Amino acid sequence: MTIKDVEERTGLSRSNIRFYEKEKLIEPSRNENNGYRDYSENDVENIKKIAYLRTLGISIEDIRSIIAQKVTLQETLEKQNEVLKSQIIDLHKAKLMCEKMLDEESINPELFTTLPRMWLKAT
Repeated sequence: MTIKDVEERTGLSRSNIRFYEKEKLIEPSRNENNGYRDYSENDVENIKKIAYLRTLGISIEDIRSIIAQKVTLQETLEKQNEVLKSQIIDLHKAKLMCEKMLDEESINPELFTTLPRMWLKAT
């Protein structure tokens, strides 16, 4: 199957598919007649699985470890669940701070004009 077929079947762009190949997450065979990549049904299913894991925020390195059976999918999902919990907590804190600033009678405009200078001094 051609990369165009894979694009249609997975909904992913050619560049995403090539990226997964470059990262050795998939290895399509080559057509002996023309040297073109020849994707199998298994390749398509693996691409779909990889894309799904990426939507969960799982890294390419972690996906590579799952494929190489260095870790289980279960272990990776448990680890990612903890990462997501932590991110949710951090986002909730940031949201509360933003709401607090918006609820104040007036926001000190100097805060925003001095921030860049503060950043420059810190670096």
